[in-house]
Amino acid sequence: MSLAAKKLQILQILSQNLQNPSPQLVDSDEIANRLNISLSETHLLLKIMNDMGVVESNVDHCLSLITRKGLQALERQSVH
Repeated sequence: MSLAAKKLQILQILSQNLQNPSPQLVDSDEIANRLNISLSETHLLLKIMNDMGVVESNVDHCLSLITRKGLQALERQSVH
């Protein structure tokens, strides 16, 4: 799976979280398990995405949520 595909899937997972009545931060373990990738790769991807502004993560990238910019990026990808 390409880097872009993994980032898109992370955005999809985080956006699904918003469907919950009371959205919580998403644990990176859950993301890693759903994508079937290592936790270290997940942390690296979340760091990159945090730097891009599409997700917001805590300092060690264990808990994340999607940002407005991330939702816009996801919307642009789904149009294509």
